[in-house]
Amino acid sequence: MKKFVIVGSGSAGLISAAMIKKYWQDEVDISIIHNQKQGTIAVGESTTPFIHIFLNFFDIPEREIIRDLDVSVKLGINFKNWIPNTEYFHGFTQVPSSGRNDDPSSIYSILNDEYDGGSLYNHAINEVPSTVFNNLNHGLHIDTKQFTEYISDKLKNKVNFIDDIVTRVRVNSECDEIENIECKYSGIIEADYFIDASGFNTVLFKHLNPKWNDITKFLPIDRAIPQQVPYDFTIKDDMPSYTLAEATDNGWIWKIPIGNRFGTGYLYSSKFTSDDEAREKYNDWLVKNFNTELKTDRIIKYRPGYYENCWIGNCLAVGLASGFVEPLESTGIHTIIKQVQEFINNNSNLKNLKFNRKSVNQLNKEFYVDIIDFVALHYCTNRTDSEFWKYITNNKSEWVADVEQKCKEEFLDVTLYRNNPARELPLESYVSIAQGLKMFSKYGIESYLNSKPHGHNMFFSGQDILEVAKNLYECEQSEKTLQEFVSHKQIIDSIHK
Repeated sequence: MKKFVIVGSGSAGLISAAMIKKYWQDEVDISIIHNQKQGTIAVGESTTPFIHIFLNFFDIPEREIIRDLDVSVKLGINFKNWIPNTEYFHGFTQVPSSGRNDDPSSIYSILNDEYDGGSLYNHAINEVPSTVFNNLNHGLHIDTKQFTEYISDKLKNKVNFIDDIVTRVRVNSECDEIENIECKYSGIIEADYFIDASGFNTVLFKHLNPKWNDITKFLPIDRAIPQQVPYDFTIKDDMPSYTLAEATDNGWIWKIPIGNRFGTGYLYSSKFTSDDEAREKYNDWLVKNFNTELKTDRIIKYRPGYYENCWIGNCLAVGLASGFVEPLESTGIHTIIKQVQEFINNNSNLKNLKFNRKSVNQLNKEFYVDIIDFVALHYCTNRTDSEFWKYITNNKSEWVADVEQKCKEEFLDVTLYRNNPARELPLESYVSIAQGLKMFSKYGIESYLNSKPHGHNMFFSGQDILEVAKNLYECEQSEKTLQEFVSHKQIIDSIHK
């Protein structure tokens, strides 16, 4: 039997414990060390469809978690004012598409002013498909506190919960492994594997001297002020099925519809905005949108970036302990599940081979780069109406600058995946953001199609590509037309009843 010690009982610690125990069963003994008096950061109220990987893995029916918790459905994210006075929607997959390995239908629809998200949801609505629970093409909005309590209850007879505080970490410097940890009440604790799920504190991992990759040059937002806002009667009758990301002059604001409230938060960069100014701006937004004042002094401070390796010796850093980009595309819980999934896939015999660690670390790095690239693309607005936006526009990452040029002069195609084959999102997601930010030009698309060879059997001509895209667009529109949408609130209420 292998012994695991997990430090932290937030989403990262509990998801790690649940997946590891479910996979290895009686082959592992798991202890979770946590301080009950210390709260968690409670990130991840808005999720991606990847949440279903965990729910299915741990045998939790979606209807059960909606019934027992304040959970709602998420079809995508509505981006407001990233280009001032405009909105666009990035949705999850609505209808089957040809996948990421082919040119999307949008090359036809954008050229003909008929873009409708391609295979993705493309509208911010208060409805969901009547068959929404028959597929996994949606995320969830969850109350993180309820979610962690729910998973804790599922684990109470399967793992050991130890209410304690880690006071010392002993490391064998010759092999970069943790020999043992010492706790305030429990004394010395040894294990075969240690998992750091302690959030930004990195209680264990920091003792292994991990290399940090800083990304503040092009993603400088490093602070957040969260506040919950209860629904009033009108809002409850009209529950959104999407997350809102509204840009401000110095960052952006999230609004997430949970079952009984909105989770909101104000994100900004300490390089350009003081805490007092941020509170004032956020208070103005709350008054305007909810007729309520800011009622918290809480500020979440973090540094954007990630560790080069998430697995060193016998210690795996998961979730915030491994890094944090920012919550723009709701990748917090997605990242946790992905990291534990790769740890299990690449270490199934629990022998902790160096080869396995290298594989997991490489996959994790590629995944972080994927998230960073995609999030950074959202900031390609070319705004200069504040010092924050001037900085963002003048400090684009090399990848974003290259993609911007390609969108202007050509079109986004499958070559997007050549520098990082680990990219998980469909090509249509990148197209959705680029189209929302008005990065494409008809001249560029026409130039791209005209550049394709003609009369050669080995290659598609531009006309062939356009014809395939047109047929795909018509199929997608036909499938969308057949879908029936129902009230989001009514379908949630029906499950509760």
